[in-house]
Amino acid sequence: MLSNPYFKSVLWLLGFGGMGYGLMLLTEPNAEKIERIKASGSNSKQSADDQRKALFMKRLQEAATTGAPVYRPQPQVDKKDS
Repeated sequence: MLSNPYFKSVLWLLGFGGMGYGLMLLTEPNAEKIERIKASGSNSKQSADDQRKALFMKRLQEAATTGAPVYRPQPQVDKKDS
């Protein structure tokens, strides 16, 4: 019976599936841990990369509302009175 590859496959599947389920239950964070994680990652301590991402998202929002392309700035037209 142990030489049957299908039986071995089912045993391995059940074994790894059980270990995965056990690890999922073991490492599940509770509400206190989630609140601690949220409190430690405050918005005032944004890195330069996060600030650039926020600026990019702001520009994308502006482009979506105005219809101006993001990839090419609009040329500035100087009005001169002749």
